[in-house]
Amino acid sequence: MKFRQEWIASYLPGAPPETARLRERLTAIGFVVETVEGDGPRAVLDVEITANRPDAMNHRGLAREAAVALRREFHDPEEGRAVAEGATPAASRAKVVIEEPELCDRYSARVVEGLAVRPVGAAVGERLAALGAGLISSPVDATNHVLWDIGQPLHAFDLDKLEKGEDGLPTIVVRRARPGETLVTLDGVERKLSPEHLVIADAKRPVALAGIMGGLETAISPFTKRILLESAHFDPGAVRRGARLLGMHTDASHRFERGTDPEATVDGLDRAARLIVADGGGTVAKGVIDVRPRVKDARPLTLRIVHLHAFLGMTIPALRCEQILAQLGFHPVESDGAFRVVVPSWRIDVESEVDLIEEAIRCEGYDRLPETLPAPFVPSKEKRAFAFEDRVRDLLVAGGLLEASTYSFVSAEENRPFEPAAPGGPVLLENPLAEPFSTMRATPVIGLLQSARHNVRRAVRDLGLFEVGHAYGRIGTTGSLEERIREERRVSLLLHGSRRAHWSEEARPIDFFDGSGAVTALFRGLGLPDPVLAAASFPFLAPGRAAAVLGADGRRLGWVGVLAAPLAAAWDLSDPVVADLDLGLLSARVPPPPDSVEAPARLPGSEVDLTVTHPTGLRWRELESCVRAGAPAELLAVEAKGRYRGPRVPEGFVKTTMTLRFGAPERSLSREEINAWRDAAAARLLAVPETKVDGIPAPGA
Repeated sequence: MKFRQEWIASYLPGAPPETARLRERLTAIGFVVETVEGDGPRAVLDVEITANRPDAMNHRGLAREAAVALRREFHDPEEGRAVAEGATPAASRAKVVIEEPELCDRYSARVVEGLAVRPVGAAVGERLAALGAGLISSPVDATNHVLWDIGQPLHAFDLDKLEKGEDGLPTIVVRRARPGETLVTLDGVERKLSPEHLVIADAKRPVALAGIMGGLETAISPFTKRILLESAHFDPGAVRRGARLLGMHTDASHRFERGTDPEATVDGLDRAARLIVADGGGTVAKGVIDVRPRVKDARPLTLRIVHLHAFLGMTIPALRCEQILAQLGFHPVESDGAFRVVVPSWRIDVESEVDLIEEAIRCEGYDRLPETLPAPFVPSKEKRAFAFEDRVRDLLVAGGLLEASTYSFVSAEENRPFEPAAPGGPVLLENPLAEPFSTMRATPVIGLLQSARHNVRRAVRDLGLFEVGHAYGRIGTTGSLEERIREERRVSLLLHGSRRAHWSEEARPIDFFDGSGAVTALFRGLGLPDPVLAAASFPFLAPGRAAAVLGADGRRLGWVGVLAAPLAAAWDLSDPVVADLDLGLLSARVPPPPDSVEAPARLPGSEVDLTVTHPTGLRWRELESCVRAGAPAELLAVEAKGRYRGPRVPEGFVKTTMTLRFGAPERSLSREEINAWRDAAAARLLAVPETKVDGIPAPGA
């Protein structure tokens, strides 16, 4: 954004600052001067003004900052100057009505009559030309001068072109556009309007886009004799939406979108009126039409000096701090080791004590901050959670899975099938960047599906992915938005394609048992008892190939299963296995590390297999429980080795081979003992209805 040095200097009494010094000091306090054209009073500075500082997008605002940076006095030569007014009240010449007070909380207007439209004066014209602004006429150029001078956008209407209301007065109405209305703006383009647009209308039709651009029909012309000057304060969001819907961006909208000073409307009118009368003559009607439905209270803040020093790690003298705040317009009052201030109406970026601390250090100089490293950050409350999640990652990577990191924002369509996994309903964003990012995900599985689809479309079919991330849902309908949002840490898994245990074996398709095995391996790695996999129904998982993951106490910790076929097809995948576990519930169950380590057995154990033919509906945990019931302490493990369906296995049955591992810490086991324990386990299995054990006759046979 361009600024003329002479214009800035007009607010700094005394000798004009040197260009190089001004550039250096403005840059030091956060207003980077990127280039300088020329030197001396006529130099033009190109300054980077961040979006949060609309107060500095004008010469007065930047001059105020320059005064602090240069440690000079700041003085506004126009402040307090009266406008020579005629006897006719402005209220008898026009009327203003605000129908949308939430979108326009102040609309001020002045009336100038009997003027002649002439070119603007040389001084104003030179300033505007130096900034690259085209010169039009005295009334229009006066409004542009005020915009660049104090940051208040104005607009001049030809008063005689405004339609009158029932009372016979030209009427200004601030309202939403009505369906089907159009407006030809000053650039000659016809704009189609909707209720999303805030407009300035007369008694019959729109005459300007509020905060963006005026209309061509009511524009100033060489024949204009009476004008109505507009100076208003609009809601930044309303201007931003209206401009973007129409693909427009103007000097006025640039400022209104970021926030203007509601207290500057009348000041802007007075400055423009003085310039217009000086160039074109005429009379300013008496008084200002100032409609203000609501007034925002001043924002008081407190800056505690001890907090200032503790936050910065250095000392700024209280007197210097007071000078900085005073020059910036905060009117500080010191009391009990603190400065009590009132935030100026033009500083929309200052909201808390830390903002005041930033004001103090940037004006004092960031180079004065001590060059010391901060104390190392040692998380306390979350330290265990971080360590636990790292352990989960290590275990899954050791199991051959790759970690993914995906967006928490997903589309409503992607999230909808998984909403039952997040009771309470989806979390929708009020202002999403686009539809693919309109919803907070119900499970990280969605991100893994996105990654899997991306890989499969590029011929990478065999995948093992996991993500540690957040899932979101709602809690009730009352309270603030933050109180209604449920945010949980989850770990999700996805397996797709095929796998082989060894290079010499044929690959087989990934199935449900690969997913349940990965979940079980994770539990074991964390030192938790094996999970209970209970058959369950989830709308997003294939029937008969889904399970709820339960803890030893029966509480559900997550789910695992094969994605439902229609949903898998929508993702261009073939029977992917997915799982989702609640890390918060898991971490609460992880036992503390043992005080001692148990040495491995000195003597080798022995293994023996049992093959059981049983109904397909008989669950593995029932078989395992049957084997363990009444087993000796020497039974160390019961593991599933394989399942078989095919010839010589009746319909509705399956052969399951299990391995029983026996061992004792201090002695070798005899073959007779092991066979006896195996036969006892087989006898217990045979007691289950419709169950047979290979090689062992059923009772009574």
